[in-house]
Amino acid sequence: MTSPDGAPARPSAWSGNAFTVQVRPDGRLGLADRGDHADVPADLRRAAGAMGRAGLEHCRFHWRSPVSGLFCRVTLTARTESGFDHVELSGDPVERLPAGLSARELEILTMLVVGPSNAEIAGELRITQRTAATHVTHLMQKLGTPTRTAAATYALDTGLLCVPLPGSPARYADLSLGRLLAAAAAGPEQRHRQPRLPRPRRELVVGAALPLSGTGSDDGREMVNGLRLAIEELNAAGGVRGRRIRASVHDVEVTSPASVRTAFASLLRDGVDVLTSGYLAGQEIGHETAADSGVPYLHAATSGAMERMVRDDHARFSRIFQVCASDTEYAPRFVSFMTSLRDRGRWGHTADRLAIVVRDWHGVDFGIDRARAVAERENWTLDVVPVGGAPGGDGWAGAVATAVRAPTAAVMIGSFFVDDSVAAVTALHELGSTALPYAIYAPSVPAFRHRLGPLAEGVVWATTTGTYSDGAGRAFARRYTDRFGVVPGRSHAGLAYDRMQRIARAWNSCGDVTDADGIAAHLRTEPYRGVNGTYNFDTPGQAALGTPDHGDPSLAQPQLLYQIQDGRQVIIRGGPFRTGGFRMPATVPGRPGGR
Repeated sequence: MTSPDGAPARPSAWSGNAFTVQVRPDGRLGLADRGDHADVPADLRRAAGAMGRAGLEHCRFHWRSPVSGLFCRVTLTARTESGFDHVELSGDPVERLPAGLSARELEILTMLVVGPSNAEIAGELRITQRTAATHVTHLMQKLGTPTRTAAATYALDTGLLCVPLPGSPARYADLSLGRLLAAAAAGPEQRHRQPRLPRPRRELVVGAALPLSGTGSDDGREMVNGLRLAIEELNAAGGVRGRRIRASVHDVEVTSPASVRTAFASLLRDGVDVLTSGYLAGQEIGHETAADSGVPYLHAATSGAMERMVRDDHARFSRIFQVCASDTEYAPRFVSFMTSLRDRGRWGHTADRLAIVVRDWHGVDFGIDRARAVAERENWTLDVVPVGGAPGGDGWAGAVATAVRAPTAAVMIGSFFVDDSVAAVTALHELGSTALPYAIYAPSVPAFRHRLGPLAEGVVWATTTGTYSDGAGRAFARRYTDRFGVVPGRSHAGLAYDRMQRIARAWNSCGDVTDADGIAAHLRTEPYRGVNGTYNFDTPGQAALGTPDHGDPSLAQPQLLYQIQDGRQVIIRGGPFRTGGFRMPATVPGRPGGR
Protein backbone atom coordinates (compact mmCIF):
# COMPACT_ATOMS: atom_id res chain seq x y z
CA MET A 1 0.00 0.00 0.00
CA THR A 2 1.01 3.62 -0.44
CA SER A 3 0.44 6.61 1.77
CA PRO A 4 -2.13 9.27 0.79
CA ASP A 5 0.58 11.47 -0.70
CA GLY A 6 1.65 8.68 -3.06
CA ALA A 7 4.83 7.75 -1.23
CA PRO A 8 5.33 4.12 -0.22
CA ALA A 9 3.82 3.45 3.19
CA ARG A 10 6.02 2.20 6.00
CA PRO A 11 6.00 -1.63 6.19
CA SER A 12 3.04 -2.74 8.29
CA ALA A 13 4.19 -4.85 11.24
CA TRP A 14 1.93 -7.34 13.01
CA SER A 15 2.27 -8.93 16.45
CA GLY A 16 0.83 -12.22 15.18
CA ASN A 17 -2.06 -12.02 17.68
CA ALA A 18 -5.75 -12.36 16.80
CA PHE A 19 -7.88 -9.22 16.99
CA THR A 20 -11.43 -7.92 16.51
CA VAL A 21 -11.81 -4.16 16.58
CA GLN A 22 -14.18 -1.43 15.45
CA VAL A 23 -12.74 0.95 12.84
CA ARG A 24 -14.25 4.34 12.12
CA PRO A 25 -14.52 5.77 8.59
CA ASP A 26 -11.45 7.92 9.20
CA GLY A 27 -9.41 4.80 10.03
CA ARG A 28 -9.20 5.40 13.77
CA LEU A 29 -9.72 2.43 16.04
CA GLY A 30 -12.60 2.04 18.47
CA LEU A 31 -13.66 -0.73 20.82
CA ALA A 32 -11.48 -3.86 20.72
CA ASP A 33 -13.37 -7.09 21.48
CA ARG A 34 -10.23 -9.21 20.98
CA GLY A 35 -6.62 -8.21 21.26
CA ASP A 36 -5.34 -4.66 21.59
CA HIS A 37 -5.03 -1.74 19.21
CA ALA A 38 -1.33 -2.53 18.94
CA ASP A 39 -2.21 -5.88 17.35
CA VAL A 40 -3.91 -4.23 14.35
CA PRO A 41 -1.57 -3.67 11.36
CA ALA A 42 -1.73 -0.21 9.83
CA ASP A 43 -2.46 -1.66 6.36
CA LEU A 44 -5.60 -3.36 7.64
CA ARG A 45 -6.73 -0.33 9.58
CA ARG A 46 -6.52 1.74 6.38
CA ALA A 47 -8.41 -0.94 4.45
CA ALA A 48 -11.19 -1.01 7.04
CA GLY A 49 -11.47 2.77 6.98
CA ALA A 50 -11.87 2.65 3.18
CA MET A 51 -14.84 0.23 3.14
CA GLY A 52 -17.41 3.01 2.88
CA ARG A 53 -15.50 4.87 0.18
CA ALA A 54 -15.26 1.64 -1.82
CA GLY A 55 -18.99 0.98 -1.39
CA LEU A 56 -18.46 -2.42 0.26
CA GLU A 57 -20.35 -4.10 3.10
CA HIS A 58 -18.23 -7.26 3.40
CA CYS A 59 -14.78 -8.36 2.33
CA ARG A 60 -12.49 -11.32 3.10
CA PHE A 61 -8.89 -12.00 2.18
CA HIS A 62 -5.55 -13.32 3.46
CA TRP A 63 -3.10 -10.56 4.30
CA ARG A 64 0.62 -11.29 4.45
CA SER A 65 2.81 -9.19 6.70
CA PRO A 66 5.62 -7.64 4.64
CA VAL A 67 7.79 -7.70 7.76
CA SER A 68 7.37 -11.25 9.11
CA GLY A 69 5.75 -13.04 6.18
CA LEU A 70 2.99 -14.33 8.50
CA PHE A 71 -0.49 -14.73 7.05
CA CYS A 72 -3.60 -13.25 8.67
CA ARG A 73 -7.14 -14.28 7.69
CA VAL A 74 -9.05 -10.98 7.51
CA THR A 75 -12.79 -10.29 7.62
CA LEU A 76 -14.22 -6.79 7.17
CA THR A 77 -17.92 -6.18 7.85
CA ALA A 78 -19.73 -2.83 7.74
CA ARG A 79 -21.90 -2.33 10.83
CA THR A 80 -24.59 0.16 11.77
CA GLU A 81 -26.59 -1.71 14.42
CA SER A 82 -24.57 -0.26 17.31
CA GLY A 83 -25.91 3.17 16.51
CA PHE A 84 -23.03 4.60 14.46
CA ASP A 85 -21.28 3.61 11.26
CA HIS A 86 -18.14 1.55 11.65
CA VAL A 87 -16.40 -1.50 10.24
CA GLU A 88 -15.74 -4.60 12.29
CA LEU A 89 -12.22 -5.76 11.47
CA SER A 90 -11.22 -9.28 12.51
CA GLY A 91 -7.89 -10.96 11.97
CA ASP A 92 -6.76 -14.48 12.84
CA PRO A 93 -3.27 -15.94 12.44
CA VAL A 94 -2.97 -18.65 9.77
CA GLU A 95 -0.46 -21.38 10.54
CA ARG A 96 -1.26 -23.34 7.37
CA LEU A 97 -3.02 -22.01 4.28
CA PRO A 98 -6.25 -23.79 3.26
CA ALA A 99 -5.87 -26.93 1.12
CA GLY A 100 -2.14 -26.92 1.82
CA LEU A 101 -1.47 -24.10 -0.64
CA SER A 102 1.96 -22.52 -0.64
CA ALA A 103 2.38 -18.76 -0.47
CA ARG A 104 3.29 -18.66 -4.17
CA GLU A 105 0.26 -20.76 -5.09
CA LEU A 106 -1.99 -18.36 -3.17
CA GLU A 107 -0.52 -15.46 -5.16
CA ILE A 108 -1.19 -17.23 -8.46
CA LEU A 109 -4.71 -18.25 -7.36
CA THR A 110 -5.38 -14.57 -6.63
CA MET A 111 -4.20 -13.63 -10.11
CA LEU A 112 -6.47 -16.25 -11.70
CA VAL A 113 -9.46 -14.25 -10.47
CA VAL A 114 -8.71 -11.55 -13.09
CA GLY A 115 -8.01 -14.08 -15.89
CA PRO A 116 -4.35 -13.71 -16.94
CA SER A 117 -2.54 -16.23 -19.12
CA ASN A 118 0.41 -18.25 -17.86
CA ALA A 119 2.68 -15.94 -19.82
CA GLU A 120 1.22 -12.87 -18.09
CA ILE A 121 1.53 -14.52 -14.67
CA ALA A 122 5.14 -15.42 -15.43
CA GLY A 123 5.95 -11.89 -16.57
CA GLU A 124 4.49 -10.15 -13.54
CA LEU A 125 5.90 -12.58 -10.98
CA ARG A 126 9.24 -12.91 -12.80
CA ILE A 127 9.09 -16.67 -13.11
CA THR A 128 9.13 -18.95 -16.15
CA GLN A 129 5.95 -19.90 -17.98
CA ARG A 130 6.64 -23.54 -17.15
CA THR A 131 6.84 -22.73 -13.45
CA ALA A 132 3.63 -20.72 -13.68
CA ALA A 133 1.85 -23.61 -15.41
CA THR A 134 3.09 -26.07 -12.78
CA HIS A 135 1.81 -23.86 -9.95
CA VAL A 136 -1.61 -23.55 -11.62
CA THR A 137 -1.85 -27.33 -12.01
CA HIS A 138 -0.84 -27.96 -8.41
CA LEU A 139 -3.26 -25.45 -6.89
CA MET A 140 -6.17 -26.82 -8.97
CA GLN A 141 -5.36 -30.32 -7.73
CA LYS A 142 -5.20 -29.16 -4.11
CA LEU A 143 -8.51 -27.31 -4.38
CA GLY A 144 -10.18 -30.14 -6.32
CA THR A 145 -11.30 -27.75 -9.07
CA PRO A 146 -11.33 -28.93 -12.70
CA THR A 147 -10.71 -25.57 -14.36
CA ARG A 148 -8.95 -22.26 -13.79
CA THR A 149 -12.36 -20.55 -13.70
CA ALA A 150 -13.61 -22.93 -11.01
CA ALA A 151 -10.49 -22.26 -8.95
CA ALA A 152 -10.98 -18.50 -9.31
CA THR A 153 -14.64 -18.79 -8.29
CA TYR A 154 -13.65 -20.81 -5.22
CA ALA A 155 -11.10 -18.15 -4.26
CA LEU A 156 -13.70 -15.37 -4.49
CA ASP A 157 -16.32 -17.34 -2.56
CA THR A 158 -14.00 -18.24 0.32
CA GLY A 159 -11.80 -15.14 0.57
CA LEU A 160 -8.76 -17.12 -0.54
CA LEU A 161 -7.13 -14.01 -1.98
CA CYS A 162 -3.68 -12.67 -1.22
CA VAL A 163 -2.99 -9.12 -0.04
CA PRO A 164 -0.79 -7.34 -1.02
CA LEU A 165 -2.17 -8.14 -4.46
CA PRO A 166 0.37 -9.89 -6.68
CA GLY A 167 1.27 -8.27 -9.98
CA SER A 168 -0.03 -4.96 -11.26
CA PRO A 169 -2.75 -3.32 -9.10
CA ALA A 170 -4.40 -2.07 -12.30
CA ARG A 171 -5.45 -5.65 -13.09
CA TYR A 172 -7.77 -5.65 -10.06
CA ALA A 173 -9.53 -2.34 -10.72
CA ASP A 174 -12.89 -4.04 -11.41
CA LEU A 175 -12.61 -6.38 -8.42
CA SER A 176 -14.17 -5.30 -5.12
CA LEU A 177 -10.94 -6.08 -3.28
CA GLY A 178 -9.03 -4.00 -5.82
CA ARG A 179 -11.37 -1.05 -5.30
CA LEU A 180 -10.96 -1.37 -1.55
CA LEU A 181 -7.17 -1.34 -1.65
CA ALA A 182 -7.14 1.57 -4.11
CA ALA A 183 -9.42 3.56 -1.80
CA ALA A 184 -7.19 2.69 1.16
CA ALA A 185 -4.11 3.88 -0.72
CA ALA A 186 -5.83 7.15 -1.65
CA GLY A 187 -6.58 7.85 2.01
CA PRO A 188 -9.65 9.44 3.65
CA GLU A 189 -11.15 12.74 2.67
CA GLN A 190 -9.62 15.45 4.79
CA ARG A 191 -12.29 17.04 6.94
CA HIS A 192 -11.68 19.29 9.90
CA ARG A 193 -14.54 19.33 12.34
CA GLN A 194 -14.56 21.47 15.43
CA PRO A 195 -16.42 20.07 18.45
CA ARG A 196 -19.76 21.73 19.11
CA LEU A 197 -19.75 23.55 22.42
CA PRO A 198 -22.89 24.79 24.15
CA ARG A 199 -23.53 28.52 24.06
CA PRO A 200 -23.52 30.35 27.36
CA ARG A 201 -26.93 30.48 28.97
CA ARG A 202 -28.37 31.31 32.35
CA GLU A 203 -29.09 27.72 33.38
CA LEU A 204 -26.51 24.95 33.35
CA VAL A 205 -28.01 21.72 32.03
CA VAL A 206 -26.89 18.25 33.07
CA GLY A 207 -27.93 15.58 30.58
CA ALA A 208 -28.61 12.13 32.02
CA ALA A 209 -29.43 8.97 30.03
CA LEU A 210 -30.92 6.75 32.74
CA PRO A 211 -33.20 3.66 32.86
CA LEU A 212 -36.47 5.09 34.17
CA SER A 213 -38.39 2.07 32.86
CA GLY A 214 -37.44 -1.36 31.56
CA THR A 215 -34.20 -3.14 32.42
CA GLY A 216 -32.41 -1.62 35.41
CA SER A 217 -35.23 0.76 36.34
CA ASP A 218 -34.85 -0.01 40.07
CA ASP A 219 -31.31 1.29 39.76
CA GLY A 220 -32.41 4.17 37.55
CA ARG A 221 -34.56 5.60 40.33
CA GLU A 222 -31.52 5.60 42.60
CA MET A 223 -29.51 7.46 39.95
CA VAL A 224 -32.21 10.07 39.37
CA ASN A 225 -32.73 10.69 43.08
CA GLY A 226 -29.01 11.07 43.77
CA LEU A 227 -28.72 13.56 40.90
CA ARG A 228 -31.79 15.52 42.03
CA LEU A 229 -30.59 15.75 45.64
CA ALA A 230 -27.21 17.11 44.56
CA ILE A 231 -28.78 19.70 42.23
CA GLU A 232 -31.23 20.86 44.89
CA GLU A 233 -28.43 21.30 47.42
CA LEU A 234 -26.23 23.14 44.92
CA ASN A 235 -29.03 25.48 43.84
CA ALA A 236 -29.92 26.17 47.48
CA ALA A 237 -26.31 27.27 47.98
CA GLY A 238 -26.44 29.67 45.02
CA GLY A 239 -25.78 27.35 42.10
CA VAL A 240 -22.58 27.70 40.08
CA ARG A 241 -21.33 31.28 39.91
CA GLY A 242 -24.90 32.44 40.39
CA ARG A 243 -26.34 30.20 37.69
CA ARG A 244 -28.90 27.55 38.52
CA ILE A 245 -28.51 23.92 37.48
CA ARG A 246 -31.19 21.88 35.74
CA ALA A 247 -31.31 18.17 34.92
CA SER A 248 -32.46 16.93 31.53
CA VAL A 249 -33.19 13.21 32.02
CA HIS A 250 -33.98 10.89 29.12
CA ASP A 251 -35.23 7.35 29.62
CA VAL A 252 -33.01 4.68 28.06
CA GLU A 253 -33.40 0.93 27.65
CA VAL A 254 -29.89 -0.06 28.65
CA THR A 255 -29.92 -3.29 26.60
CA SER A 256 -30.84 -1.52 23.33
CA PRO A 257 -28.16 0.28 21.26
CA ALA A 258 -30.92 2.05 19.32
CA SER A 259 -32.39 3.42 22.56
CA VAL A 260 -28.95 4.61 23.66
CA ARG A 261 -28.48 6.45 20.40
CA THR A 262 -31.91 8.09 20.66
CA ALA A 263 -31.34 9.16 24.26
CA PHE A 264 -28.00 10.82 23.55
CA ALA A 265 -29.33 12.56 20.45
CA SER A 266 -32.25 13.95 22.46
CA LEU A 267 -29.98 15.21 25.23
CA LEU A 268 -27.69 16.97 22.79
CA ARG A 269 -30.67 18.63 21.10
CA ASP A 270 -31.55 19.98 24.55
CA GLY A 271 -28.19 21.76 24.58
CA VAL A 272 -26.73 20.07 27.65
CA ASP A 273 -23.48 21.30 29.17
CA VAL A 274 -22.41 17.84 30.33
CA LEU A 275 -23.52 14.27 29.61
CA THR A 276 -23.93 11.51 32.20
CA SER A 277 -25.16 7.91 32.19
CA GLY A 278 -25.08 4.70 34.18
CA TYR A 279 -24.18 1.44 32.39
CA LEU A 280 -25.20 0.77 28.77
CA ALA A 281 -24.91 -2.24 26.46
CA GLY A 282 -24.00 0.10 23.60
CA GLN A 283 -21.60 2.09 25.74
CA GLU A 284 -19.32 2.89 22.80
CA ILE A 285 -22.26 4.80 21.26
CA GLY A 286 -22.14 7.18 24.20
CA HIS A 287 -18.40 7.58 23.79
CA GLU A 288 -18.59 8.23 20.05
CA THR A 289 -21.52 10.63 20.36
CA ALA A 290 -19.93 12.59 23.19
CA ALA A 291 -16.62 12.79 21.34
CA ASP A 292 -18.35 14.12 18.22
CA SER A 293 -20.26 16.72 20.24
CA GLY A 294 -17.34 17.97 22.31
CA VAL A 295 -19.47 17.87 25.48
CA PRO A 296 -17.79 16.39 28.60
CA TYR A 297 -19.21 12.98 29.51
CA LEU A 298 -19.07 11.10 32.83
CA HIS A 299 -20.39 7.52 32.77
CA ALA A 300 -20.49 4.57 35.17
CA ALA A 301 -20.03 1.64 32.79
CA THR A 302 -17.45 -0.13 34.99
CA SER A 303 -15.85 -1.34 31.76
CA GLY A 304 -12.25 -2.21 31.07
CA ALA A 305 -13.07 -2.10 27.35
CA MET A 306 -14.28 1.51 27.64
CA GLU A 307 -11.22 2.42 29.70
CA ARG A 308 -8.99 1.02 26.93
CA MET A 309 -11.02 2.88 24.31
CA VAL A 310 -10.16 6.22 25.95
CA ARG A 311 -6.56 5.20 26.62
CA ASP A 312 -5.94 4.14 23.03
CA ASP A 313 -7.34 7.33 21.44
CA HIS A 314 -6.95 9.98 24.09
CA ALA A 315 -7.03 12.86 21.64
CA ARG A 316 -10.57 11.95 20.61
CA PHE A 317 -11.93 10.86 23.99
CA SER A 318 -10.12 13.27 26.32
CA ARG A 319 -13.40 14.68 27.68
CA ILE A 320 -14.81 11.28 28.71
CA PHE A 321 -14.46 9.92 32.26
CA GLN A 322 -15.48 6.67 33.94
CA VAL A 323 -16.55 7.45 37.50
CA CYS A 324 -15.73 4.00 38.87
CA ALA A 325 -12.93 1.49 38.52
CA SER A 326 -13.28 -1.14 35.81
CA ASP A 327 -14.84 -4.60 35.98
CA THR A 328 -11.62 -6.53 35.42
CA GLU A 329 -10.99 -7.18 39.14
CA TYR A 330 -14.35 -8.75 39.98
CA ALA A 331 -13.61 -12.39 39.16
CA PRO A 332 -10.00 -12.42 40.48
CA ARG A 333 -11.21 -10.86 43.77
CA PHE A 334 -13.92 -13.53 44.03
CA VAL A 335 -11.29 -16.27 43.90
CA SER A 336 -8.97 -14.37 46.25
CA PHE A 337 -11.76 -13.82 48.79
CA MET A 338 -12.66 -17.50 48.85
CA THR A 339 -8.97 -18.38 49.18
CA SER A 340 -8.66 -16.02 52.15
CA LEU A 341 -11.63 -17.60 53.92
CA ARG A 342 -10.28 -21.09 53.33
CA ASP A 343 -6.70 -20.34 54.34
CA ARG A 344 -7.73 -18.49 57.52
CA GLY A 345 -9.90 -21.37 58.65
CA ARG A 346 -13.14 -19.42 58.29
CA TRP A 347 -14.54 -21.73 55.61
CA GLY A 348 -15.91 -25.13 56.52
CA HIS A 349 -17.00 -26.25 53.05
CA THR A 350 -15.03 -29.24 51.76
CA ALA A 351 -15.56 -28.52 48.04
CA ASP A 352 -12.53 -27.26 46.12
CA ARG A 353 -14.62 -26.02 43.20
CA LEU A 354 -15.77 -22.48 42.35
CA ALA A 355 -18.16 -21.42 39.60
CA ILE A 356 -18.93 -18.20 37.75
CA VAL A 357 -22.34 -17.95 36.10
CA VAL A 358 -22.16 -15.08 33.64
CA ARG A 359 -24.40 -13.30 31.17
CA ASP A 360 -22.71 -11.97 28.05
CA TRP A 361 -22.79 -8.17 28.23
CA HIS A 362 -21.11 -6.20 25.48
CA GLY A 363 -17.90 -4.60 26.72
CA VAL A 364 -17.91 -6.32 30.15
CA ASP A 365 -14.95 -8.50 31.11
CA PHE A 366 -15.03 -9.34 34.87
CA GLY A 367 -11.37 -10.49 34.54
CA ILE A 368 -12.31 -14.15 34.12
CA ASP A 369 -9.08 -15.16 32.37
CA ARG A 370 -7.00 -13.79 35.26
CA ALA A 371 -9.36 -15.47 37.73
CA ARG A 372 -8.59 -18.82 36.10
CA ALA A 373 -4.89 -18.25 36.71
CA VAL A 374 -5.49 -17.26 40.34
CA ALA A 375 -7.70 -20.31 40.87
CA GLU A 376 -5.11 -22.66 39.43
CA ARG A 377 -2.40 -21.15 41.62
CA GLU A 378 -4.58 -21.46 44.73
CA ASN A 379 -5.71 -25.04 44.00
CA TRP A 380 -9.30 -24.29 43.05
CA THR A 381 -11.20 -25.74 40.12
CA LEU A 382 -12.99 -22.84 38.42
CA ASP A 383 -15.90 -23.45 36.02
CA VAL A 384 -17.50 -20.68 33.95
CA VAL A 385 -21.11 -21.22 32.86
CA PRO A 386 -22.74 -18.87 30.30
CA VAL A 387 -26.35 -17.76 30.61
CA GLY A 388 -28.75 -17.34 27.70
CA GLY A 389 -32.16 -15.72 27.38
CA ALA A 390 -33.64 -12.47 28.63
CA PRO A 391 -32.55 -10.79 31.90
CA GLY A 392 -34.03 -12.58 34.90
CA GLY A 393 -35.38 -15.38 32.70
CA ASP A 394 -35.26 -19.16 32.92
CA GLY A 395 -31.72 -19.18 31.58
CA TRP A 396 -30.42 -18.45 35.08
CA ALA A 397 -32.08 -21.47 36.66
CA GLY A 398 -30.53 -23.80 34.09
CA ALA A 399 -27.11 -22.17 34.29
CA VAL A 400 -27.06 -22.27 38.10
CA ALA A 401 -28.07 -25.93 38.04
CA THR A 402 -25.15 -26.63 35.71
CA ALA A 403 -22.80 -24.63 37.94
CA VAL A 404 -23.62 -26.66 41.08
CA ARG A 405 -23.95 -30.07 39.43
CA ALA A 406 -20.91 -31.07 41.49
CA PRO A 407 -20.12 -29.90 45.05
CA THR A 408 -19.31 -26.20 44.78
CA ALA A 409 -17.96 -23.85 47.43
CA ALA A 410 -19.26 -20.60 45.94
CA VAL A 411 -20.98 -19.23 42.84
CA MET A 412 -20.22 -15.78 41.46
CA ILE A 413 -23.29 -14.27 39.77
CA GLY A 414 -21.89 -12.38 36.78
CA SER A 415 -24.54 -9.74 36.13
CA PHE A 416 -25.21 -6.17 37.25
CA PHE A 417 -29.01 -6.56 37.10
CA VAL A 418 -31.32 -7.15 40.06
CA ASP A 419 -33.56 -9.49 38.03
CA ASP A 420 -30.61 -11.73 37.18
CA SER A 421 -29.20 -11.85 40.70
CA VAL A 422 -32.62 -12.55 42.23
CA ALA A 423 -33.14 -15.40 39.74
CA ALA A 424 -29.72 -16.88 40.52
CA VAL A 425 -30.04 -16.74 44.33
CA THR A 426 -33.56 -18.17 44.11
CA ALA A 427 -32.28 -21.04 41.96
CA LEU A 428 -29.52 -21.84 44.46
CA HIS A 429 -32.07 -22.10 47.27
CA GLU A 430 -34.53 -24.15 45.24
CA LEU A 431 -31.74 -26.58 44.32
CA GLY A 432 -30.76 -26.90 47.99
CA SER A 433 -27.22 -25.87 47.11
CA THR A 434 -24.73 -25.21 49.90
CA ALA A 435 -22.67 -22.90 47.67
CA LEU A 436 -22.10 -19.35 48.88
CA PRO A 437 -23.88 -16.83 46.61
CA TYR A 438 -21.42 -14.09 45.58
CA ALA A 439 -23.05 -11.32 43.55
CA ILE A 440 -21.75 -8.34 41.61
CA TYR A 441 -23.21 -4.94 42.44
CA ALA A 442 -26.95 -5.80 42.08
CA PRO A 443 -27.61 -6.25 45.85
CA SER A 444 -26.69 -2.57 46.30
CA VAL A 445 -30.20 -1.80 45.04
CA PRO A 446 -32.83 -2.06 47.84
CA ALA A 447 -35.15 -3.97 45.50
CA PHE A 448 -32.80 -6.97 45.73
CA ARG A 449 -33.51 -7.49 49.45
CA HIS A 450 -37.17 -6.53 49.13
CA ARG A 451 -37.79 -9.16 46.47
CA LEU A 452 -35.77 -11.97 48.05
CA GLY A 453 -36.74 -11.37 51.67
CA PRO A 454 -35.03 -13.92 53.95
CA LEU A 455 -33.31 -15.58 50.97
CA ALA A 456 -31.03 -12.53 50.72
CA GLU A 457 -29.49 -13.32 54.11
CA GLY A 458 -25.80 -14.18 53.86
CA VAL A 459 -25.32 -13.08 50.24
CA VAL A 460 -21.87 -11.60 49.65
CA TRP A 461 -21.52 -8.97 46.93
CA ALA A 462 -18.81 -6.78 45.46
CA THR A 463 -18.78 -3.30 43.95
CA THR A 464 -16.11 -1.01 42.57
CA THR A 465 -18.05 1.97 43.92
CA GLY A 466 -20.02 1.69 47.14
CA THR A 467 -21.31 4.27 49.59
CA TYR A 468 -19.17 4.22 52.73
CA SER A 469 -20.62 3.85 56.22
CA ASP A 470 -18.55 6.75 57.54
CA GLY A 471 -19.88 10.10 58.70
CA ALA A 472 -20.26 11.53 55.19
CA GLY A 473 -22.01 8.39 53.95
CA ARG A 474 -24.43 8.29 56.88
CA ALA A 475 -25.23 12.01 56.54
CA PHE A 476 -25.96 11.55 52.83
CA ALA A 477 -28.26 8.60 53.60
CA ARG A 478 -30.21 10.70 56.13
CA ARG A 479 -30.69 13.59 53.69
CA TYR A 480 -31.70 11.20 50.91
CA THR A 481 -34.23 9.44 53.16
CA ASP A 482 -35.66 12.75 54.38
CA ARG A 483 -36.06 13.97 50.79
CA PHE A 484 -37.43 10.85 49.08
CA GLY A 485 -38.90 8.80 51.92
CA VAL A 486 -36.78 5.72 51.16
CA VAL A 487 -33.33 4.57 52.22
CA PRO A 488 -30.75 4.86 49.41
CA GLY A 489 -28.98 1.85 47.98
CA ARG A 490 -25.28 1.39 48.56
CA SER A 491 -23.90 2.38 45.16
CA HIS A 492 -25.54 4.42 42.40
CA ALA A 493 -27.48 6.85 44.58
CA GLY A 494 -24.24 8.04 46.15
CA LEU A 495 -22.39 7.80 42.84
CA ALA A 496 -24.89 10.04 41.04
CA TYR A 497 -24.77 12.51 43.92
CA ASP A 498 -20.96 12.59 43.90
CA ARG A 499 -20.79 12.94 40.12
CA MET A 500 -22.97 16.05 40.16
CA GLN A 501 -20.95 17.58 42.99
CA ARG A 502 -17.74 16.86 41.07
CA ILE A 503 -19.09 18.45 37.91
CA ALA A 504 -20.14 21.55 39.84
CA ARG A 505 -16.68 21.87 41.35
CA ALA A 506 -15.14 21.78 37.87
CA TRP A 507 -17.60 24.40 36.62
CA ASN A 508 -16.84 26.65 39.57
CA SER A 509 -13.10 26.36 38.98
CA CYS A 510 -13.32 27.19 35.27
CA GLY A 511 -14.31 30.73 34.44
CA ASP A 512 -15.92 29.60 31.17
CA VAL A 513 -18.26 26.60 31.49
CA THR A 514 -18.13 26.19 27.70
CA ASP A 515 -14.39 25.45 27.93
CA ALA A 516 -14.76 21.69 27.62
CA ASP A 517 -11.03 21.10 27.58
CA GLY A 518 -10.53 23.20 30.69
CA ILE A 519 -13.28 21.34 32.51
CA ALA A 520 -11.77 18.02 31.46
CA ALA A 521 -8.35 19.12 32.68
CA HIS A 522 -9.80 19.99 36.08
CA LEU A 523 -11.60 16.66 36.33
CA ARG A 524 -8.39 14.88 35.39
CA THR A 525 -6.02 16.61 37.78
CA GLU A 526 -7.94 17.19 41.02
CA PRO A 527 -9.09 14.21 43.15
CA TYR A 528 -12.47 14.61 44.81
CA ARG A 529 -13.69 12.92 48.01
CA GLY A 530 -17.39 12.08 47.92
CA VAL A 531 -19.73 9.77 49.81
CA ASN A 532 -18.57 6.85 47.63
CA GLY A 533 -14.91 7.57 48.25
CA THR A 534 -12.25 9.42 46.29
CA TYR A 535 -12.55 10.01 42.54
CA ASN A 536 -9.13 10.25 40.93
CA PHE A 537 -9.27 10.33 37.11
CA ASP A 538 -5.54 10.81 36.57
CA THR A 539 -5.22 7.43 34.83
CA PRO A 540 -4.45 6.55 31.18
CA GLY A 541 -8.08 5.60 30.48
CA GLN A 542 -9.55 8.35 32.72
CA ALA A 543 -11.31 5.79 34.91
CA ALA A 544 -11.52 6.31 38.66
CA LEU A 545 -8.45 4.88 40.34
CA GLY A 546 -8.92 1.75 42.43
CA THR A 547 -6.75 0.84 45.41
CA PRO A 548 -5.22 -2.26 43.74
CA ASP A 549 -3.51 0.28 41.47
CA HIS A 550 -2.77 2.71 44.29
CA GLY A 551 -2.42 1.57 47.89
CA ASP A 552 -3.64 4.82 49.44
CA PRO A 553 -7.46 4.74 49.93
CA SER A 554 -7.47 8.51 50.38
CA LEU A 555 -6.55 8.84 46.69
CA ALA A 556 -8.57 5.95 45.26
CA GLN A 557 -11.56 3.67 45.82
CA PRO A 558 -11.20 0.13 47.15
CA GLN A 559 -13.40 -2.62 45.78
CA LEU A 560 -15.86 -3.11 48.64
CA LEU A 561 -17.27 -6.47 49.70
CA TYR A 562 -20.59 -6.40 51.52
CA GLN A 563 -22.55 -9.17 53.18
CA ILE A 564 -26.24 -9.01 54.01
CA GLN A 565 -26.47 -9.83 57.73
CA ASP A 566 -29.76 -9.64 59.64
CA GLY A 567 -31.15 -7.60 56.74
CA ARG A 568 -28.32 -5.03 56.94
CA GLN A 569 -25.48 -4.23 54.56
CA VAL A 570 -22.15 -4.89 56.31
CA ILE A 571 -18.82 -4.00 54.66
CA ILE A 572 -16.65 -7.08 55.27
CA ARG A 573 -13.74 -6.06 52.99
CA GLY A 574 -12.65 -2.54 52.15
CA GLY A 575 -9.60 -1.52 54.14
CA PRO A 576 -10.37 1.19 56.71
CA PHE A 577 -14.03 1.32 55.63
CA ARG A 578 -14.80 -2.20 56.88
CA THR A 579 -17.72 -2.34 59.35
CA GLY A 580 -17.86 -6.04 60.23
CA GLY A 581 -16.65 -9.56 59.46
CA PHE A 582 -17.82 -12.39 57.27
CA ARG A 583 -20.59 -14.53 58.73
CA MET A 584 -21.09 -18.10 57.54
CA PRO A 585 -24.61 -18.38 56.06
CA ALA A 586 -26.86 -21.03 57.57
CA THR A 587 -27.02 -22.85 54.22
CA VAL A 588 -23.24 -23.32 54.08
CA PRO A 589 -21.62 -26.14 56.09
CA GLY A 590 -19.11 -24.92 58.65
CA ARG A 591 -19.04 -23.07 61.93
CA PRO A 592 -21.02 -19.82 62.25
CA GLY A 593 -19.60 -16.42 62.97
CA GLY A 594 -16.44 -14.99 61.51
CA ARG A 595 -14.22 -12.07 61.23
